[in-house]
Amino acid sequence: MREERFLGDLFVRHGLVSADRLEPLYELQRERGANLVNLLVDGNIVDERAIATAMARESGLPLVEKIDVDAIPVSVAALLPITYAKANRVLILEDAPDHVKVLAADPFDTVVFDDVRALFKKRVDVSVGTGEAIIDAINRLYERQVGASSDLKSAEGEDADEDDIVDILDSDDEAPIIRWVRSLYRQAVKERASDIHIEPEEREVVVRYRIDGKLYVAKRAPRQFMNAIVSRVKIEAGLNIAEKRLPQDGRISFKIAGKSIDVRVSTVPTSRGFERIVMRLLHKTAVLLDLTDLGFAPREYALMDGLIRRPNGIILVTGPTGSGKTTTLYAALNRINRPDVNILTAEDPVEYEIGGIHQIHVQPKIGLTFASALRSFLRQDPDVIMVGEIRDRETAEIAIHASLTGHLVLSTIHTNDAASAVTRLVEMGIEPFLVRSSVIGILAQRLVRMLCPHCKTPYTPTPYELTRLGIDPERTRMRRSRSIAPQYLPQGVNYVVPGTEEGQSLQVFDAKGCDVCMGTGYLGRKGIYELLLMDDAVAPLVLKNADAQSIKRAAVERGMDTLRDDGARKVLDGLTSVAEVVSATQEDVAVE
Repeated sequence: MREERFLGDLFVRHGLVSADRLEPLYELQRERGANLVNLLVDGNIVDERAIATAMARESGLPLVEKIDVDAIPVSVAALLPITYAKANRVLILEDAPDHVKVLAADPFDTVVFDDVRALFKKRVDVSVGTGEAIIDAINRLYERQVGASSDLKSAEGEDADEDDIVDILDSDDEAPIIRWVRSLYRQAVKERASDIHIEPEEREVVVRYRIDGKLYVAKRAPRQFMNAIVSRVKIEAGLNIAEKRLPQDGRISFKIAGKSIDVRVSTVPTSRGFERIVMRLLHKTAVLLDLTDLGFAPREYALMDGLIRRPNGIILVTGPTGSGKTTTLYAALNRINRPDVNILTAEDPVEYEIGGIHQIHVQPKIGLTFASALRSFLRQDPDVIMVGEIRDRETAEIAIHASLTGHLVLSTIHTNDAASAVTRLVEMGIEPFLVRSSVIGILAQRLVRMLCPHCKTPYTPTPYELTRLGIDPERTRMRRSRSIAPQYLPQGVNYVVPGTEEGQSLQVFDAKGCDVCMGTGYLGRKGIYELLLMDDAVAPLVLKNADAQSIKRAAVERGMDTLRDDGARKVLDGLTSVAEVVSATQEDVAVE
């Protein structure tokens, strides 16, 4: 970008201001980071019309003294977001087949024109106007735009009206960049991607999809298209395309093949001078899963089904980002969702819409946090409360209060295993006796890829691999087989955990790859789980403020299957591979 002294010299040459008068303005500009033109105009040093005239003469471009706002189509002006248009004092006057006509207050700001050229892929014809007149025209045009729909509805902090969202497969927009970006969405939905990564590399733009938890390269484009791609996505997400130095977050809503998709957009600047974009795709109309669909072993399923039917207490689901915690909570809520049960949720964002459940999207920017929503819920006569995440002491304390006053509370917390959730609550400042009194169960989980049933192949694991999974390579059986204490089961259920009995043949499968699974060898994901109960073995350790490893060891001795135990069972059932389970879990504590 050109130096501000360039403009100062221009104004001196055209007799608008003396060089001596400019020196203190340069110093003021460095201190405030202000624009030189604004300093001249706000200080009544130079008239804005005189500045525009000097700019037009110096650049050889036409000067527009009066803007005919009524002659500019609203749809044309709206091609640039209002925040970008005002920040750069630029207005789209005409979008012709071979050029874009632009009115600008600063004809020497080449960065703006490069953005417009990259966005439209057309020649940019520039004329000069006063900044005041351009801002006034922008305000009048965007006021006329209120209520008009765009080709892809987007909003930040609120959802678009689903009836107004255009199905992108029905759009006949022929702009190349628009078509290219929309093709990313279509392909991502078709290939079951959960995230889209748009990344600038040294010579090209790389697009990667996250499918079943793994990233795969999906598309490439020449690097010169990066600005146009980023600008298009930011326009759809309602972001400021002029801001390239700071991270931004936005949202896009659209339909594709009749499916409503909500996209969370995140941009960050990179050292290469471009922005990196990650988009999380949320299928708002996706079919809700039941607990039976998540991959629970019979023991854990029976225990979890019993816990969510308890009248009060806290159930925590823990694991890293992307481990399926929210899906598990939704499945639990869907299981107990009945007309006689009042269920309220506070989420960020609402990922699935469930009939019969009252869901709130928290918005910290306006003071609607998890804690404030949870506090309000207590005045809404709830039976069951779900709060998206316990992040701080205030939220934890309100959740505990709710559980102790007769409510069932479900939430998530970020820890590596179930036992660590106890110590995490204590670290937040919650007294151990309150944790012991309120928490009734903690479910840790991971997602592992399922082997493609069309191409999985038999595989002979090494004794070392079997040992790492907790399987005796000599006797080919699980190291423990346990029954469930009857007080933790629904009434009338009697269940004994089966093990791989001694002498039973061992068959393990590995990934191969075929057309159905796109050569990966895997198709879909399911959870592996460990469920810690606040029983008479764990509770005394919690009261003593014991460490997580001691709590986990006591729970294992009592009968808890660890994440790796559950993964090993799925390996023996032929559902997943040894490598997948080992990569998703850590070594379990030894049981003495």
